[in-house]
Amino acid sequence: MTYWVKRIILRDGEIVTERELRPDENLFEGPAPVVGEKMTVARRGRKFEARVVWGNWPGRETDEATIIPLRVEEI
Repeated sequence: MTYWVKRIILRDGEIVTERELRPDENLFEGPAPVVGEKMTVARRGRKFEARVVWGNWPGRETDEATIIPLRVEEI
């Protein structure tokens, strides 16, 4: 399974969209975290903790070939 962080809400309120990310930035292989879980993301050369706020809901079944888009907020 693949998941990709497409939007990041930074602490200062700025929203980073997929247009500002490299095609391979914050693209992960493995089980996608569900809404409410924490993960590590990268932006502008720094890594930080973020919480999933949209995209992968508990109990959701998806095809292995599906790329799950996530939205996260910096914590």
